[in-house]
Amino acid sequence: MRPPALRLPMPASTPLMPVRRRDRCRAPADGFRRVIVAATMGGVLRLAIVDDHPVARRGLAAILAEDADMEVAASVAEPGALPDPGGCDVVLCDLYLDGDRPSVGAVRELSLVTRVLVVSAASRPADVLACMAAGAAGYATKDMEEDALRAAVREVAAGGFHLSPQLAAIVGAAERSRPGSGGGTALTAREREALDWIARGMTHAQAARRMGVAPSTVDTYVKRIRARLRLGNKAELAWFARNLAEGDASGRGGPPG
Repeated sequence: MRPPALRLPMPASTPLMPVRRRDRCRAPADGFRRVIVAATMGGVLRLAIVDDHPVARRGLAAILAEDADMEVAASVAEPGALPDPGGCDVVLCDLYLDGDRPSVGAVRELSLVTRVLVVSAASRPADVLACMAAGAAGYATKDMEEDALRAAVREVAAGGFHLSPQLAAIVGAAERSRPGSGGGTALTAREREALDWIARGMTHAQAARRMGVAPSTVDTYVKRIRARLRLGNKAELAWFARNLAEGDASGRGGPPG
C-alpha cells in the first residue's frame, strides 16, 4: 500500500497573495525609473497623453488601448493638468500646445521626471533637434502607422530613443549642413541655392537656368550634397530641400502650417 504524500507546512513568512502586475513596475529605491522593471518583467506600462486637440487625444488613447500591456492613466490638454507625471512610464506629448510656438519648455520639464515621446504633426529638423536637446526620449510624427506608434512607446519605455529612419537621416543632414558643424560638411552658398530651387519644384535644368550655370553643374551640386549630407535618395533630398527653403534645417524656421 502506497504511503500517504508528505505535506510540508508553509512557512509563516510566505504570504499567500497574488502579485499584481502593476506592483512589479513601482520605482526602485535607488532612483532608477520603474519603466525598466516594467519592460523586463512584463508589467503594464502607465502612459499619459498631452495634446490640446480632444480628437487627437481620443485617437491616441484608442490606439494604445489595443495593447493589453499599455494603460492610459491620464489624457489632458496641457502638461500642468497631469495629476502625476512622475508616476507615468511614458508621456506622449504634442509639441505645438500653445498656438504657433513649440512647447519645448514643457518637454524639458516633463523629461526631468519621466520619459517623453513627442508625437507631433511637425517633422521639421529644428523641432526635432530642439526636443532632443530638451531631453525627449523620442520623436514620432502623427502620420505614422498604429503598430509603429506602439512600438515607439515600447522602445522609449525600455530606455531607448525612438526616431523614425527618415527623420533620423534628415535631422543628421540638418546638423551636418550647419556652418561650423565640423568635418567640412556645411553646404556652400551655391549648393544651398541649388537646393532652394529644387525645393520650389524645379528640375535640375530649370534650376541651372536660374543660376546661370549648366545643368551638369547642378547635377554635380546635387550629387555632392547627397554624398556630403548622406541623404540616401531623392525623396530625402526633396524633403530636406523643402525644410531648408523655409529655414528650418538651420533652426530658423517658423511653426508648421
